[in-house]
Amino acid sequence: MSDSLVARLSPTDYEQVAQLVLPAPIYGWIASGADDGQSLTDNVAAFRRWRLNAKVLVDVRNVDISTTVCGTKVDFPVLVAPMGIQKAAHPEGEMGTAAGVTATGSLFVEAINATTSMEDLAAKYPGMAWWIQLYNWDDRKALEGIIKRAEAAGCSGIVPLVNTTADVSHTPARVGYRLPAGVKFAHFESSPGLDFGLTEEYIEWMAKLTSLPIIPKGIVRGDDALRAVNAGARGIMISNHGGRQLSHEVSTLDALPGVVAAVGKKVDVIVDGGVRHPSDVLIALALGAKAVTVGRPVAYGLAVGGGEGVTRVLDWFKTGVRDEAMLCGITNINDLPPDLVVRM
Repeated sequence: MSDSLVARLSPTDYEQVAQLVLPAPIYGWIASGADDGQSLTDNVAAFRRWRLNAKVLVDVRNVDISTTVCGTKVDFPVLVAPMGIQKAAHPEGEMGTAAGVTATGSLFVEAINATTSMEDLAAKYPGMAWWIQLYNWDDRKALEGIIKRAEAAGCSGIVPLVNTTADVSHTPARVGYRLPAGVKFAHFESSPGLDFGLTEEYIEWMAKLTSLPIIPKGIVRGDDALRAVNAGARGIMISNHGGRQLSHEVSTLDALPGVVAAVGKKVDVIVDGGVRHPSDVLIALALGAKAVTVGRPVAYGLAVGGGEGVTRVLDWFKTGVRDEAMLCGITNINDLPPDLVVRM
């Protein structure tokens, strides 16, 4: 697709265009949720139950939307969610996503099942903020090797998945997805199995292994979040795997208040799943999150326009967060009052 056409499209149109330009199994792999898709639908719907309660007569000539998430500085509180096999969506793959992250001052959570290595990304974009997401492999030596590689490459956070404790497919069989020919994993040749015996010991082990912040992903309960923090986690990523795993799990936004109540100000809380609009970012932050991640909108931007498409998606969020903060009388994104949002 020509750059001029990418520039004329709104990022809100990218999903429809991606459906046209991608092979049906690839689009279905990105777009689908587990089983009947209820968790995916609920993630998005949860945000629609809230409205912004704008405050006026406030001087908003100077608005700061930058923040620090688990020790990493970003220009705005929207991070790119871990998504594997990005070369299936576009030949640029993770390099295209990294270009958009760098251009906008976001943060890239690199997936362990990426098709571009973290070393190559760090060499190409040395100033980019990035974390690495890990699966709960049953081979601790292999995990340790990945963590040491991440440290050496300049990673600033480790994101272990803690909810992948059953060997289920993240894509319904009806989609017909297969790994595209010629696409290879960058961090391993053959993946170890998954460890289904995870307890707090997993986080304790990882926290002893590295000084990098541990931000477990896949928590939706307050008691689990507190146990993770007590085990050494320095952040919590509320996630139901983008609605791709447990078919009727609680939405991530609905899980947010309980997690925040449990961990208080001890660690930063990140909401992963369902974010589709800049308003969603303000809603999550007003309810106690420090940041959100965005997945599918970035994947559609990548599919439509490579790095330029990702840049446009992230810039749309960045500009939208700033503009909506101004319209709500917010001058600092780190100081949102709870009454900014009203449940409908």
